[in-house]
Amino acid sequence: MIRAFPRGSGLGLAIGLAFLAPAQAGSSTQTLAIGVLAHDRGPVSDHHEDGVDLNLEWQFAPLDLLGSPRPHLGATLNFQGDTSVVYAGLNLRVRDSARWFVDASLSAAVHDGPLHKDPDGCEQFSDCGFGTRVLPHLGLEIGYRVGAGASLSLLFDHLSHKWIIGGENEGLDHVGLRYLRPY
Repeated sequence: MIRAFPRGSGLGLAIGLAFLAPAQAGSSTQTLAIGVLAHDRGPVSDHHEDGVDLNLEWQFAPLDLLGSPRPHLGATLNFQGDTSVVYAGLNLRVRDSARWFVDASLSAAVHDGPLHKDPDGCEQFSDCGFGTRVLPHLGLEIGYRVGAGASLSLLFDHLSHKWIIGGENEGLDHVGLRYLRPY
């Protein structure tokens, strides 16, 4: 069963992002990232979901604020019937050299996963619902510049509300590779 935003809530936003991105083109300080991510895999993952996800992210010009954070809009789409995510937030460059960079990100994410699951399964096997439709989304990316403008990176992100909101908290990790290209 393929279920990437069956209710249409996130799919509409992802399609909107696709149309917004070309309209914002023209500045070499904007970046398009496309990636392939392992779904529900990572250092704090519980492996209750599966698949390989498509990740698309548009990073805008840096803001004129301390640290020059970059706004971003993105979507991580799962085509195997598990949770898909759309998100918006800020990236912050925490390390930069001629070839290497490290970015941290903080976003708000909307997902199409279950809010609640069987309480016994949640208690015994940590197979819970997400508890709320909008969740914090944290990321860490290590990238290598492969040529004029292009980069390859390793991305880890985590979607969770632990220690912020009580109740069920499934959490979701992604780990994978991305190609980044400025425009």
